[in-house]
Parts: sequence; C-alpha cells; structure tokens
Amino acid sequence: MELSTPRRPLIVLGLAGLALTFTACESASEDGIEQLVESQGDGDVDIDLDGGDGFSVETEDGSMTVDEDGNFVVTDGDGSVVTGNADTETGEVKIESEDGSFSSGATTELPDEWPADVPEPDGLAITSASVIGSDTEQAINVTGTIDGDGFVESYGAALESAGFNEDSTFESDGTISNTYSNDNWTVGVVSTGSEGERQVNVSIYSQ
Repeated sequence: MELSTPRRPLIVLGLAGLALTFTACESASEDGIEQLVESQGDGDVDIDLDGGDGFSVETEDGSMTVDEDGNFVVTDGDGSVVTGNADTETGEVKIESEDGSFSSGATTELPDEWPADVPEPDGLAITSASVIGSDTEQAINVTGTIDGDGFVESYGAALESAGFNEDSTFESDGTISNTYSNDNWTVGVVSTGSEGERQVNVSIYSQ
C-alpha cells in the first residue's frame, strides 16, 4: 500500500466498505451495493453479507473482508495485504501494511511517536491525532483548541528556541499559518477562528 497515493483497487474496495458501513448490513441489498461499487471500477463485484457478523467483497482487483469487531484485511491483485481495525464507537482507525502504518482517532494526548526534538504544543487541548509511518518517512498531525490568541506566536518561539527556523508565515481573516523546520522535521502550525476559542492544527513531517 502506498500511504500517500492509494492504488485504485484499494479505493474501490474501500468504497465497498463504506457503502456497507453506512447501510445496515442486516438489511442492505447486496445487488444494490454491488452495482454501486461496479460503477466506480472495472469488472464484476461479489459481496457477501454474513448475517450482520461481517462482510466480504471480491473484485477482479482484489478482496476485502471485515469481521464483526471491525478487523479488516484487504488484498490487491498483486497479493499485497493491508490489515487493520476500524472502531465504529470511538472512530479510531488503525492500518498496517508492508510499506507502513496509519492510525487516527479521538484522543486528548500526544501520540507516542511524537519526536523528542520537537517541542510539545503546551496549552493545546488535543481532540484528535493521526500518525503515518514507514521505514523512511513519518507524519504526525494533532488537532485541538486553544483559548485566546497568541498560540502560534508562543509555540513558534518554543520551536525557534529548540533550533527550528521560521520558513513562512501567513495571516488573513482570522487564520494564522506558520511553518518551521530543522534538519529532521518540518512543522506546520495553523490557527483559525475568531476571538475566544480557536481551532489549532499542528503537523509534523520528517525531512
């Protein structure tokens, strides 16, 4: 699986999974969903609803199976396998492949993968986070809220004190967006909103 540019077979299989997720599996029409997925891809699609305990999708480009606990396995036409879990109650998603991993979900904590040489965003009330990782690349994104203005300025000062350089800065209509970098990481900080509580996104990308 290419984490940055998913293959079309995986997109088609993902569409099938979404179609099944957003229709009650025990009452969904297999024929109708098959026609929906076939309209987005090439060739025939076979879907088996397993009495509400899970489902499977077969296409000419691969297959996807999902059990009642949200564990899934996707296999493309080349035999590449992607495994993972989607928790419908918490919204947490975890994906593993031979090329890397992805996780995303609601949280109030920084991911364990947060690098030691990047200052923590103190004062940010984190609401969600995601991590994409491989042997050569890593990307971490956290989203949250902050009371009042000044977060981008204060966090930028912390980054610069830690050896980061300010690469760019932008401000317009209540949106502030700055980027910083050192030899290992690029950090993007975006703050949006009016007076009072503001939405903040901090993204880290390996160089």
